[in-house]
Amino acid sequence: MKATVKVMFIVLASLFIVACGEKNKEAKLYLEDIKSLYENEEYELAKQKIDSIQKLYPKAFDEIKASLALLQDVRKAQNIKQIAYCDSVVNVLQSRIDSIKQLFTYDINKEYQESGRFLPKTMPSKILSATTLRAGVKENGQLFIESVFVGNNKYHEAVKVSLKDGSYTETLPVNEDGLNFRFTDAGKNYEVITFTGKDENGIARFIYTFADKPLNVTLTGKSTTSFALSGTAKKAISDTYLLSDWMLCVDSLKSVKEKAELLIKYIDEKKNASALAKPVTE
Repeated sequence: MKATVKVMFIVLASLFIVACGEKNKEAKLYLEDIKSLYENEEYELAKQKIDSIQKLYPKAFDEIKASLALLQDVRKAQNIKQIAYCDSVVNVLQSRIDSIKQLFTYDINKEYQESGRFLPKTMPSKILSATTLRAGVKENGQLFIESVFVGNNKYHEAVKVSLKDGSYTETLPVNEDGLNFRFTDAGKNYEVITFTGKDENGIARFIYTFADKPLNVTLTGKSTTSFALSGTAKKAISDTYLLSDWMLCVDSLKSVKEKAELLIKYIDEKKNASALAKPVTE
């Protein structure tokens, strides 16, 4: 009887060892798969598998430890690739920005402004001769639209731009002072209202998108005035939209690059600290 129990124990132990060996083998293969993904720059998949190895093989301690060490290399490589991408796109966009800026003048009143703005050469901002829309870009890349009214009616606070099929977009009403001004001269009323940020509400993008179609502009408020947007104005606003979009994109990419550089620095510092913390063995 005792011999039978002993034999059964040996058999079960053998089966357990075999099972553990198979699991360990699977964990090693799983780790090799992670390394292969890392080497082939499949970083997101590699990270997913690293997250899974502990759940799948909770007792494969060596493989889990190795995968966690590899995770730092994956993150570093991913951020290095991110930096290279940012540099590449920024170079392309900066070339476009430098080219399109030739269509603009740089304007700054050093007495009142800390930063300047870029204004289309075809639509001088200091000339108020006709009712129109014009645009510009601040140094930080933010676009603004100015609605200019010259005539007998007065007081508008919003702008609507529409297509013949009824599609349209419009600004939010702007009532406060600041960059807005109204005055009367020689019996004519003059108004310049500035829309920026959420108040601009995408009308520059609308004009850029449909610049090849007839566009009607309506100034609304205490009185209403409508007019067809000229080809010159559509071109100037479209160029302004592109300049703003590219400048903001460059700023965003530079922020992403800076974040990636900080993450790489953190990873390197963490790895160095871990290496120094290891006991010295003879």
